Amino acid sequence: MAMKLVAAAKVRRAQDAVVATRPFSETLQSVFGGLIERMGGEALDLPLLTQREVNKVTLAVITGDRGLCGGYNSFMIKKAESRFNELKEQGIECDMILIGKKGITYFERRGFPIRK
Repeated sequence: MAMKLVAAAKVRRAQDAVVATRPFSETLQSVFGGLIERMGGEALDLPLLTQREVNKVTLAVITGDRGLCGGYNSFMIKKAESRFNELKEQGIECDMILIGKKGITYFERRGFPIRK
């Protein structure tokens, strides 16, 4: 029971951290939106605003090392694997950055391309 309470507290803390980044994200979007608006229809030579064809994608997969997060780990692994296969079907080169022992073990055993 105590381990579940600790795990719940960690999840709550992580959720709070994600929610705390929303204002930053919204401000960043408004800054870029205002920048684009001010520049109008002029030809822009800014790398952040250039639309390019997607040739390569790197997936960042975060899983746990141990503990009470089996459902989370399996969900993240399934999602990452399905996204990887979806990108491969579209002809887009894909590799992975893995954080957490569970994800590393799973994807290394199956021969997925992993960036070190």
